[in-house]
Amino acid sequence: PHHALRGHTYLGSPDQDYAVTKDEADIFPDFVKICEGFRVPAERVVRKSDLPAAITRMLDHDGPYLLDVMFPHQEHVLPMVPGGGSFKDTITTGDGRTPETKDMKTL
Repeated sequence: PHHALRGHTYLGSPDQDYAVTKDEADIFPDFVKICEGFRVPAERVVRKSDLPAAITRMLDHDGPYLLDVMFPHQEHVLPMVPGGGSFKDTITTGDGRTPETKDMKTL
């Protein structure tokens, strides 16, 4: 089975951006709709409380499945590679805002 997790990026008109309007109709590109065209099951999660159940549904599905996870732009998602860093600088602990000493390899 093929599964994908994706953090949403900001594309489209800034005035009609989901981050501003909080209207799901303003999500662009709409990967859930694209998946429908390919007959690939997909769902979007906009509330953190809905994420565990959505991940379970994704992992329980036999075959391709897209989970479009929306999160605030200011929220840091771990693991992450800091700007200017490389894969070996990946931060895996903490809140992502203040790297811990063990995560400060080449920064």
